[in-house]
Amino acid sequence: SGEDTSCSATKCGVDKYVSSNACTACMGGSTKPEGDDASGDDTTCACAANERVESNTCVACDAGETNAAGNPVPGPDTACTKVVSPPPPPPPPIVAASPPPLLSSESPPPPPSSVEGMVANAEAKTEVAEVSRDALLADISDESTRAKARLLADAAIAGVKVKKVAMALTAESGDVACGQAFSKMQLDASLGVCDASVSTSRRRRLVADIAYDVTVFMSPATVDETTLAAALESLAAEGVTATSTENDPIEELRAIPGIDASGLDSFAVDAAVAAEATAAASEAEPTWVPPPPMPLPPEPPFSPPPPVLVEDDSSAWQATVNAL
Repeated sequence: SGEDTSCSATKCGVDKYVSSNACTACMGGSTKPEGDDASGDDTTCACAANERVESNTCVACDAGETNAAGNPVPGPDTACTKVVSPPPPPPPPIVAASPPPLLSSESPPPPPSSVEGMVANAEAKTEVAEVSRDALLADISDESTRAKARLLADAAIAGVKVKKVAMALTAESGDVACGQAFSKMQLDASLGVCDASVSTSRRRRLVADIAYDVTVFMSPATVDETTLAAALESLAAEGVTATSTENDPIEELRAIPGIDASGLDSFAVDAAVAAEATAAASEAEPTWVPPPPMPLPPEPPFSPPPPVLVEDDSSAWQATVNAL
């Protein structure tokens, strides 16, 4: 018998990682320095800089994107980040010529801090958001999807959440199911948009009806709380069980298939700016006292008409008297 001995730890080589106490070759183009202890915990390899993980494979970032080195392989999929170019330097200031003097009938533009200026600013920001909205909807060819996206976008510009009423209905088609939903709610179809998707297979009966999951979207800008409550009561009276929720319109837009993600991000910024400006103007308007109207120019001083000269015929009258 001799002295006690001990085993030496197995060290993994270059581009190998520990998996279940065994040195395993890195996969998918990932790399690893040597030296991992095979007797220890599992380790991972990693992707290089400007690479992302997709199905445990290192994939190069797209042009204009970046990613730090070290995304683990094996591991979850990762994503690169778009490189935001710094804005160009501002142009040199231009000294503007002095504006011409205002005529007596003209009034200066309202300052931005005034209520009139805030209202004008809100209108300008809303117009920018509407242009961004139209660009976002331009690629949507389906009319019903476009109508839904338009309602959601307008709610975002107004800074309100959309009302979402969900119910289950049986009908011959999705369009008929949506028509039934508005009819049972006693609500004009122009005040909302409807989605209907098949929830079960066709029933085996003489009438070929299908069960649909129906969702009606409404904006508080067109349907107030009183109208919504009346619509829900009408559904209950028809024996229809419905749920009503408030949802972020931007998140609902993200759920629309085919919506452009970068265009949506740009629109979300414009809509938030417009909503903030509109809210500030609306808050200030109740206390706003409009300026007095411009005074009328003074009337010219009154000038009496010139005297009318009447010929004195007293001598002729005296001659007539003497003749008598």
